[in-house]
Amino acid sequence: MKEIMDYFPTVIGELRIECALGKGKSGYSYLAYHDRQPRVLKVMHNEPCPYYQFNDNKTRLEVDAYHRLKQIDIPLPHLIAYDLERQYLIKEFIDGPTAAEWLAKGNHDDAVISQLFRLSRKLRRAHLNIDYFPTNFVLSRGKLVYIDYELNLYDPKWGLENWGLYYWANAAGMARYLRSGDAAAINLPPDSGEPLREPFQAQVEKWIEAYGK
Repeated sequence: MKEIMDYFPTVIGELRIECALGKGKSGYSYLAYHDRQPRVLKVMHNEPCPYYQFNDNKTRLEVDAYHRLKQIDIPLPHLIAYDLERQYLIKEFIDGPTAAEWLAKGNHDDAVISQLFRLSRKLRRAHLNIDYFPTNFVLSRGKLVYIDYELNLYDPKWGLENWGLYYWANAAGMARYLRSGDAAAINLPPDSGEPLREPFQAQVEKWIEAYGK
């Protein structure tokens, strides 16, 4: 993770940085505090991604996506503030484990997978995809919350059934990835953004049969 200063000046005042949370395709996320309230600070980076291209200001893209996702009732952390010039945004902190952490412990709760499919149906009706990778979701009191704001036009190749579900089915690989950062445990090849599909096809088909209608 990229180190930043202990205190980060923002449009709502100074944030005290507590710890790093993770790195995604677009930025680094940190747990921070403002007026004693936990927040998530996301600072955009310019590091290339071999399988994804950004065609605009990353902060603007996420702010626009936030409003679009709110319109179709996708559970999200509240967007508190942002700065297009300095390339950061501040979000509500959602307490709970990420879906990746939950899966890494061997959990496969049907109620959670059912929620995932309900979100997918809403998005598909709006001709949209989100990033279904499990680190982008938090389980808060049993409710699945999409904590990223990434949004794309719908493409079945990158939809839940043909892409995202394979990560949710690969619990052991997800545990290895979280421990070591080894993308070979979940992707083939590691830098492709394409999930391992074997031996997870049967589980994915079972979920689609149960919840995909």
